[in-house]
Amino acid sequence: MNNTVAPAVIFDPAELQELNSSKQQKVYILDLFRTWNIAIITIMSLFLWMLTSVGYFGLSLNVPNLHGDPYLNCFLSALIEVPAYITAWLLLRTLPRRYIIAGVLFWGGGVLLLIQVVPADYYFVSIGLVMLGKFGVTSAFSMLYVFTAELYPTLVRNMAVGITSMASRVGSIIAPYFVYLGAYNKVLPYIVMGSLTVLIGIVTLFFPESFGSTLPETLEQMQKVKGFRCWRRSRNSIQREENPKVLITAF
Repeated sequence: MNNTVAPAVIFDPAELQELNSSKQQKVYILDLFRTWNIAIITIMSLFLWMLTSVGYFGLSLNVPNLHGDPYLNCFLSALIEVPAYITAWLLLRTLPRRYIIAGVLFWGGGVLLLIQVVPADYYFVSIGLVMLGKFGVTSAFSMLYVFTAELYPTLVRNMAVGITSMASRVGSIIAPYFVYLGAYNKVLPYIVMGSLTVLIGIVTLFFPESFGSTLPETLEQMQKVKGFRCWRRSRNSIQREENPKVLITAF
């Protein structure tokens, strides 16, 4: 109908053989801990997702405990997520992943730690800091899906995102207990959540960078953890690898 002649050979036999061999390869959840490097990345990803989820859901559930109209505070808490998602989208297009995730986590945790120095009479300042803290945590939370998917090869990518998302559910389960700390001191939940958010921001700096890199196709092609790398591949050895098909340039 579109006057296009179909090619004589649609699939190259070599490509079909490679595709069939990849389909026969089976992977298990223990493959996410196969080597020391992969295990470190997986463990750090689990903590990153879990603690970010604690901050996100903890701040959301603690909104009714803020001063002022609880309905207005809940509205502001939902409204602040709109610019947070837009900011995350813009940052992912142009900047390295681990730096922007660590940056927004430092931002979110830092402003939460400032709440304890705000006088009680300036409750509107405390509400503003809470919203800014949720802005940073929400931005980081939305970036984790992209960042984690880029770290792992195709064979275990869905498995890696699934297990880290499960860790996030664990964080959402324990988040209300951080809110209950407000019964002892109103600023205690923000101190704990802010400290954990800053801590996980520091851990994020040790992740390998995926922006502008090729997507790994095998577990052996996964990048090394920053700070644990004992050797660096030369540029010639990288060029001798099988030609990569996908480049991470923009989201």
